[in-house]
Amino acid sequence: MKKLLVALLVVPFVQVQSASAQTATGNPDNGPGVFAGKLCRMCHGDAGEGGFGPDLAGGRGLTLKQFTRAIRQPWGVMPPYNENQMPEQQILDAYAWLNSLEPVDEPGEWHWRKAPETAALGQQLYINHGCGQCHEPENKFGRKWLGEHAKNVDYEYFAKQIYNHTEKYPRGSMGDYSKLRLPESVLREIYQWMVVDIGMRASINAFMSAGEQAGGNTTYNLPLSNAGVENIGLDAEGLTVFIRIPEGREIVSATGPGYQGIQPLATLGLLPGLSLAPHSHDDTGHVERPTPDLTRDVMVWKMDRLDAGERVEVSFTMTGPPDAEVAEGFEGSTVHWENPGRNANGSPPIMVYRDLRVPDEGDHEVIRFFAPRPSQ
Repeated sequence: MKKLLVALLVVPFVQVQSASAQTATGNPDNGPGVFAGKLCRMCHGDAGEGGFGPDLAGGRGLTLKQFTRAIRQPWGVMPPYNENQMPEQQILDAYAWLNSLEPVDEPGEWHWRKAPETAALGQQLYINHGCGQCHEPENKFGRKWLGEHAKNVDYEYFAKQIYNHTEKYPRGSMGDYSKLRLPESVLREIYQWMVVDIGMRASINAFMSAGEQAGGNTTYNLPLSNAGVENIGLDAEGLTVFIRIPEGREIVSATGPGYQGIQPLATLGLLPGLSLAPHSHDDTGHVERPTPDLTRDVMVWKMDRLDAGERVEVSFTMTGPPDAEVAEGFEGSTVHWENPGRNANGSPPIMVYRDLRVPDEGDHEVIRFFAPRPSQ
């Protein structure tokens, strides 16, 4: 009778274990989305071919347990991903997809090239410790987020964002760096170069949308906001907003503070914004700015300042519908401000490896416009 009871208890347990094992499988079709969404591709390559991090295509012979351990408790400089950031199912999907790929003969290139020896020490450490693979050569966006809290930012504040990152961004794509892998002595050099020498950025947001359509015309709205904390974040001074007029369209009317009318972009003295900076193709870190397209006219607004926490709106009405052709015609539209601008000079040189999206003087943000999807 005892044996029968034990058997009855064990059989359901084995069945549950077996059912659990059957459900703990990944969907390789979801793997690319996980790999891109969690920014794994920035170090490990778009298809797991490797780069700054090791190649993972083919699985490298790792068991699922070993693969999971490498994500939850990495051995190297990679920060860990906790359950909130990368749930078990996402790990399973990534693992299944990577194991479905053919191994590579040799690892791929770094997403962003290493910093040259002529660069400032802080930039070398920043790039060569992996930070620059996601945050790019000048950490344009990180300095923008810090600029939102500028008066509170000292080394201790900065270090907390690196070593205790998940306190502020519990579901973000960056884990908490280990002081063992990224020592404070290294982080202080990065802080000096990135925050003190280059300087933080004003946090300007500019997302344009299509509004009312009537009589063959469309009204477009552009709320401009400084996402900095009021009286704490960086204020932007000397703003110029210019919106390119797509070919074949006419401006019916325009409103908003400081509207200056229409003028040729070539006479404005400012360059249209780049949505992505070119990569360096050699170890010098040097890249040439692409020849800017200065054709067509632009609508221009000028404002003295946009303080942290402040928001203003500009709008205009233009002929025609808000289609994909119009979206392409808006490309390069920009918000430029004179101050604060990043410090690009110094000795030793601060900006050998440059982000060409940032102009030589002042700073700017690209105006984003996404054409509405056609109704079904």
